Amino acid sequence: MRKRGRRGDGGLTRRPNGRCQAQVSRTEGGKRVRETRTFDHESEAKWWLQEAKRGHVPDDPRLSEYLPRWLAGKRRIRPSTQALYESHVRVHLIPALGGFRLSELRARHVEAFVDGLELAPGTVGLVLRTLRGALEHAVRNHDLERNPAAHVEPPAVRRKPVEAMTPADRDAILDAVKGHWLEHVVRFLAGSGCRIGEACALNQGDVHDGWVSIRQPKGEPRATRISEDAQEALQEAIRQAPRRGKGEPVFFGPGGDRLTRVAATHALPRALVRAGLPRMTPHKLRHGAASLMAADGWSMKVIAEQLGNTERIVGSTYAHISPAVQKAAVQSLNVRKR
Repeated sequence: MRKRGRRGDGGLTRRPNGRCQAQVSRTEGGKRVRETRTFDHESEAKWWLQEAKRGHVPDDPRLSEYLPRWLAGKRRIRPSTQALYESHVRVHLIPALGGFRLSELRARHVEAFVDGLELAPGTVGLVLRTLRGALEHAVRNHDLERNPAAHVEPPAVRRKPVEAMTPADRDAILDAVKGHWLEHVVRFLAGSGCRIGEACALNQGDVHDGWVSIRQPKGEPRATRISEDAQEALQEAIRQAPRRGKGEPVFFGPGGDRLTRVAATHALPRALVRAGLPRMTPHKLRHGAASLMAADGWSMKVIAEQLGNTERIVGSTYAHISPAVQKAAVQSLNVRKR
């Protein structure tokens, strides 16, 4: 026997098992249609009933249906980000959570999912962020009352300290790639601190005298100053480009097409090992540029602006790699002789 809800609850019914049922009637195609949903918590049932009475019956698909639909609507993101989301949804989210309906998913389910992922902590955080974004979209569309993943904490990421690069290290790397098809992009990265993805996306029309225009997925392009050697590398790359034009790439791969991040990331470590140097990805050149600026005493604010990053992230990553500057700074703490 069902127990009716309190007066004024409208179409709410308390069931014997403690769950709460919400029911609303509406006219659809000239016929009276009755919509019923059952919830674990009364607050959720009230929210659903309120939305339904406003004329919006919240959609409640299974995550196996909802996540691909959410992905299909993501148009204003980079192809690499789209591919990452698709991988998270296909490989991790649907196999583990696809059977849940939106209204059924709870924080405890998300926590169990996160705890069961046998991935690096940083990767677990990225998968969780993808799920959060998908569920937040449902909240904005009024298909979900609250985001069950909003307060689930990812595992702590313990990053290895960034090793400082010396001018001698940088020169050895530049010597190792001299004459290699990577030479120009490596010189540009070392002389700017840009990301490899930003270098690959650079068009010939983005190159100016002493600076480049970095096009960003959101917001206005970022003007980034570059070193004299980086400027020469860009000019040489454009002179040698198989195609010329403002919309053509600055850097081309060995096949004659725009250089890709994957190609550069695979080729650079091999080139360095052949020269007897330690393996290094293009991203380490970004770290190297930051460490060289820090060692010369430039503030974290200046370095952050050069890298196109936040001062907080730059400070936490590179603050420890300027021992010479720190040694000089503590001289200010010496007691003056009276």
